Amino acid sequence: MAGESVRLLGEELGLGDHVAFFFKSNAERLAFVIPFMSKGIQNRERCVYITAENSTADILAHFKEAGVDIDAATARGALRVVSKDDTYLRHGIFEPEKMIADLDREVRTAVDDGFAGLRVTGEMSWALDLPSALSQLCEYEEELRRRWPAQLGGLCQYDESIFPADVVERMADCHWVVVRDGNIIRHPVHRTAGADVAPHCH
Repeated sequence: MAGESVRLLGEELGLGDHVAFFFKSNAERLAFVIPFMSKGIQNRERCVYITAENSTADILAHFKEAGVDIDAATARGALRVVSKDDTYLRHGIFEPEKMIADLDREVRTAVDDGFAGLRVTGEMSWALDLPSALSQLCEYEEELRRRWPAQLGGLCQYDESIFPADVVERMADCHWVVVRDGNIIRHPVHRTAGADVAPHCH
């Protein structure tokens, strides 16, 4: 994806979107995710980047290269770069219910602090080292979909070069929005008893 088309693609996404982003190299990942998150900072959202493969220092450096004043953004709580151990594995193992409860609190706190909402992205490769977590990801995504608030925007990063093909397809089914090969695919969302219902995981 060329730089300008990547930027424009990311601008179509925001709060309320539940996104699976599929890529084949770290360069492709960063070319999309850094502008996507930088846009959130511009929109007065609290932005959290969860690392696994990249280091915190590297991600902060990429934000700086993209024109983000990382010191100012960090100081006012608009940008946090944290590790998988601070988030997905904060409870020692991956526990979907507790992770979702943590996200709920983060959204409320962001709004209470005067932000428009919370924008989160996570590098998902950590799950490959934990078979139990890999099997729980679908459950996690389905529960997230049921609770997804309008003040939360999320983008899960899946490296197609390391995730099994069947997991990639399941994760594509579990998200409302898929970004893949330079395209945005939005699954139909049906209203049922006031709730948004998207395609189920298989």
